Amino acid sequence: MKRKAQGAIEYLFMIAAALVIILIVVRQLRNKGSSAKQTASEAEQQINSTLQSLLSSG
Repeated sequence: MKRKAQGAIEYLFMIAAALVIILIVVRQLRNKGSSAKQTASEAEQQINSTLQSLLSSG
């Protein structure tokens, strides 16, 4: 009986470790996504201001 309990506990620890790794990966991907969105937004604003200045001077 003791061996079955040890196997079950090891199995649960492996599932817990896999879930922790998955959560870390998801968190990192979300951070990268929001960072990319912010960078794209800043680039868009810069392009718009450059185009506005070109149109107003021309």
